[in-house]
Amino acid sequence: MNTIWIILIIAQVAWLWCLLAHLKNEEIESTDKICWTVVLCVLNVLGLVLFIIAGPKQNKEYESEDDLKRAFNEGNR
Repeated sequence: MNTIWIILIIAQVAWLWCLLAHLKNEEIESTDKICWTVVLCVLNVLGLVLFIIAGPKQNKEYESEDDLKRAFNEGNR
């Protein structure tokens, strides 16, 4: 019984950490932020798993075209 409580507490802390990190991220568009916030709040831990798997990706800004080509060739698109 104690093991279940520990797992639930860890899951809730991870969910809260993910939600706060998501809300603080200024690089995500506002519509994506609203949609993912609703998903995280409604689905709770399942929303956390979905967010980790398919959440919004951060846009990386590249200094030059060469940096962009290098990142593309390395698979970091």
